[in-house]
Amino acid sequence: MKMINVKEKQILAFVPAGIDLRQELKWINILLAASFLYSMVFLIYLSNAYHGLFTYIAGKKVLMDGVIMPDFVELLGTSLSGFLITALSMAGLLAYHYLYHFQGSKSIYLMKRLPDRLELWRRCFGLPVLAAVLSMCIAAVLLAAYFGIYLLVTPEVCLTPDQWGKIWDAYFEAGRRI
Repeated sequence: MKMINVKEKQILAFVPAGIDLRQELKWINILLAASFLYSMVFLIYLSNAYHGLFTYIAGKKVLMDGVIMPDFVELLGTSLSGFLITALSMAGLLAYHYLYHFQGSKSIYLMKRLPDRLELWRRCFGLPVLAAVLSMCIAAVLLAAYFGIYLLVTPEVCLTPDQWGKIWDAYFEAGRRI
C-alpha cells in the first residue's frame, strides 16, 4: 500500500479519480528539469562572449578597445524555450485528463451529475494549469536571474544602452508574429 502525504492528498482534488499522481508529477518534474538544464546554455553563450572581450598581452588579460558585448536577448536566444514547450505540453495532459473520464467505468456520467458542476473541469484543468503556470514562473525568475548575471559580468563600457527595452521589443515582436 502506498503512503500518500498531505500535499499529494491536496493535489488529488485536482486530478481525475484513479490517476497515478506520482507518475504524472514525475513526468512534470522531468520536463521542468530538462527545461532548466537546457536554459543553462545561456551561461555557456555568456561565457564565450565574455572571454571574447579580452585578449592576453604578456600573460595578462586585457579588455580590447571598442569591443561590445552582444545584447542580452541575442545571448539568451531560445534557452528558455523549454519552459514554453513544457507549458504548452500541458494541453496534452489536460486532454488526457478529460478523456480519462471516458475509460473503464465511464465516470464522465457521474461527474456530470455531481452537484458541483465545476468538479469535472477542476479535475481536468487543475494539475495541467498549475504545471503550466509553474513552468512560466520558473522561466520568468530565470530570465531575471540571467539578466542580472549578464549585467554583473559585462564590463560597463562594453554594454549597449537599453538592454531591458530590447528584451521587451524582442518578446513583443515575437508575439506579433504568432
